[in-house]
Amino acid sequence: MLSMQQSGREIGTTAEVKRRVRAAVARTAPWLLWPTPEGASSLQIERKYALLRTLDETREVPGAILEVGSYLSGTAAMANAFLRRTGTPRRYVCVDTFDGFLPEHFERDLEHGTPAEDEALFDAHDKAMVTKLLNRWGEPDIELVQGDICTMPDAALPSPVAVCLVDVDLEIPIYDGLRRVVPLVSRGGVVLVDDCPELTSWAGARVGYRRYCADSGVREEYMNGFGVIRA
Repeated sequence: MLSMQQSGREIGTTAEVKRRVRAAVARTAPWLLWPTPEGASSLQIERKYALLRTLDETREVPGAILEVGSYLSGTAAMANAFLRRTGTPRRYVCVDTFDGFLPEHFERDLEHGTPAEDEALFDAHDKAMVTKLLNRWGEPDIELVQGDICTMPDAALPSPVAVCLVDVDLEIPIYDGLRRVVPLVSRGGVVLVDDCPELTSWAGARVGYRRYCADSGVREEYMNGFGVIRA
């Protein structure tokens, strides 16, 4: 019979092997882990609805669709397919670090109660992996731009923008991202900021949104957990 120490060691070894296998699959054939965009999107169903409805309602507004914080780009693939299938294809651009949170951004959100263990949630992806997924899902025309929304060059962002989904979870990149993006939004366009309900572990998102609204004289508006800014 195995001792408790031996058993614990074997369990730990098994978990490490599984982690390494999953990481190898993610690098080489990520579609085996995420066969559909729906499975790769963490956006709640009511917010998916709000995003698609906003895309439909702004079909006459000039500009690109922009996502700031796209992780695996599952939401982008779904939205891009929706636009194409409803006869309103658009330029679709996703901005992401493709390397998880920046430590200096996450540190601020610890003050808002964000669990420290959440810092590594989005580390296990990169631009090459997301490119493979988009190709597999039949959405290769989505543009991926790697960078920090707080510091990336203005030329890297599309202009004008019709709809922007900001899903970077943390106060600093949300606040700075809104300062960068809102001036690019066409009249009639909309910015949706994710993770803005009153109760959420990503409390910094609502803090960043509210701070931007206060500093810019913009009225706060909430829809299905999104903070909303209308141009």
